[in-house]
Amino acid sequence: MSSIQQPYRPGICNIGKPELRVRKIFLNIFIIITIVFTITAMYWCNSIFLFIALLFSSFCAIVLALEIRYQFCIIFGFFNLHNFKQLGHLEEVHDPENAKADRQKVIQIIIKSLAIALLYTSSIHFISQWALTH
Repeated sequence: MSSIQQPYRPGICNIGKPELRVRKIFLNIFIIITIVFTITAMYWCNSIFLFIALLFSSFCAIVLALEIRYQFCIIFGFFNLHNFKQLGHLEEVHDPENAKADRQKVIQIIIKSLAIALLYTSSIHFISQWALTH
């Protein structure tokens, strides 16, 4: 990420540095939660609740990582908003074409995140099951 502040670009960039800092804090929290659930899942590999929790935490961590990488908030994109100023200063996207581009980016981030989270959680499940039988 460069030191130059990016402007709003439909479907590409809808958050600035203050929003990115908040996402980095939450990413660190969800990484820790995901690591704890991963380690726990290796020992209690038959707990469906644990694997659902692992899927949820890994999905959240991946969404946050992609939001940081793309400088794009899925909630803001869904509700036609952007913010490049201080936290809480939301501006509305008025152009329908820009809103459409933002929603397409939202869908892209959600699908990527869900696919990666499912792959990760399934891998942990299969590894823990294999370790249990060997």
